[in-house]
Amino acid sequence: MIFLTGDVHDFIENAWEQQKINEKSDLNSAEKYLRILEEYKLKATLFINGSLLDKYPEKIRNLLKYDIEFGGHTYNNFGKMNLFKSYLNRKRFECVYGSKEYQEKDIKKTKLAFGNLGLQMRSWRTHAFASNEETFGILKDNEVKFVSDLLGEQIPFEKSGVMHMPINIPVDQNTIAYGELKPENRDPFAGCTKGRIKPEEWFEILKKRILENEKEKKPSIILIHPMTMEVLDNFDLFKKIAKFLSEFESKKISGFSTK
Repeated sequence: MIFLTGDVHDFIENAWEQQKINEKSDLNSAEKYLRILEEYKLKATLFINGSLLDKYPEKIRNLLKYDIEFGGHTYNNFGKMNLFKSYLNRKRFECVYGSKEYQEKDIKKTKLAFGNLGLQMRSWRTHAFASNEETFGILKDNEVKFVSDLLGEQIPFEKSGVMHMPINIPVDQNTIAYGELKPENRDPFAGCTKGRIKPEEWFEILKKRILENEKEKKPSIILIHPMTMEVLDNFDLFKKIAKFLSEFESKKISGFSTK
């Protein structure tokens, strides 16, 4: 079983991917991504900033013609975040997302943006995976049922009324987009946040992991960013990935069931 997800961001200051193709958000990349998924009859969940729903309601409605669902991804990537503010939040709150009060305000604002378009916010991924236990409690109180924030070789699990869907396939950005190539990072089962390898090697790892999960009857929860795939090679690799993924049943995150 495949649970393909992507993250779709509003403008992020100094985001090199957006700068490289002169975009002010990830929305155009998201539509190109979804056209490919449609060709291969794949379902997906896109975790999206609430600010994009408020700014571009018609574009959002257009994306909903594809076989997807939207989940929350903070309202606007923590606002004007910088390294110093990130450091302070970690120091004061042990969480980049900030105080409980800030998180509550941000999650409710994102939920409202969904509601303004007649959408339910049933799933969530905090930008940069920056959740803590307080986050999960706030999400439960706001009727979010599924959270996909954790990284690692875990199977989905329920805790305190929230179903956690850990990303158990190495993430594209963490694996291929940044850093130097190192031999020690070529282990196919290295931790999700370690790799710095060539895109083709990452694809081989992705295939091997998914085949192992299928053999063991485990769901494969995948994060592939639309913007990263466009900047990498104008979606050429992603088309190969989609063709491979089409061999398996795919579901949206909210379609997960333990039954």
